[in-house]
Amino acid sequence: MINRRGFTAGFLTLPWLLASNTANAAGTIRFASLAEARAALTGWQQGGNRQAGPVTLHQMLHHCAQSLEYGLSGFPELKPAWFRASIGPMAAQVFLWRGQLSHDLADPIPGAPAIPTSGDMAAAFARLFAGIDAFEAAVSRNAPLMPHFAYGAVAPVDYARLQAFHIAQHMEPLNT
Repeated sequence: MINRRGFTAGFLTLPWLLASNTANAAGTIRFASLAEARAALTGWQQGGNRQAGPVTLHQMLHHCAQSLEYGLSGFPELKPAWFRASIGPMAAQVFLWRGQLSHDLADPIPGAPAIPTSGDMAAAFARLFAGIDAFEAAVSRNAPLMPHFAYGAVAPVDYARLQAFHIAQHMEPLNT
């Protein structure tokens, strides 16, 4: 149930969500599915570790893998229930409507372990590919997914799209 505070916060946040980053600027990457994300990531494997915006490619790969893994096992920390019942689902719906996600690329997943700036790149790609495969398999068999730390409960097909959007946004700095 959405309380008055949650409704007001969501109502005041909605115009910002609708207005932010709606233009498809140069360098914008969009994926409609995790399969598209996997195919695009395959092309980045030979480039080595480099900056991907405010984080390194190594950090970005592990961060995106964490998001997929936590969608299956549970996020270490969740936003308050009122947020996951109001602002979070509204944000998810706006992102689904826009076909892209926008968030601070430097923000870690709340409660997730810190990710080193460098390491074995083959292992980082393998972890993300394994996360994509496991998430796709769960969605295809309609397995229950864990609530997102901000969006709350999300329909499996929409959750997979949001994960693809998440990977796409993190890949954008590599495309410029």
